[in-house]
Amino acid sequence: MTPDQPKAPAKSRRPVTPLRPARLYSDTDALNDIHALLTSPTAPADALQDVAAILARAGRPLFPSRVITATVTGDPHGMPIARVEAEGTTIDVSQAKNDSGLRIHIAPRDGAEEAALTISVAGTVIRHPRLGTPRPAR
Repeated sequence: MTPDQPKAPAKSRRPVTPLRPARLYSDTDALNDIHALLTSPTAPADALQDVAAILARAGRPLFPSRVITATVTGDPHGMPIARVEAEGTTIDVSQAKNDSGLRIHIAPRDGAEEAALTISVAGTVIRHPRLGTPRPAR
């Protein structure tokens, strides 16, 4: 080796961590690891990042969930109205006027919410989401 030739990088002495586990990482394994992490007396400050990594290894990535609330009120005539609010989209269920059927009113907050709606009746989807193509807000 001459003085102007670069040195070869030193080899790491740390063990290599495989990117994929040798066996499948089950939901039970993930739950056990999350439990151990959160109940450890030395739980790291960034435990949420560790939980996300554990869930990703099990094939269950994190995704945002909505806060959903349900209430029952009455209309001006004393008939019940069930209202479900899901962060901007409101669904009202009431008895149809002059009928024994149900009236379901869905009010999305904007075009993107409307495009993301899936509606089913008795297990049959009657409206699929149109993700990526939101309608303009009215």
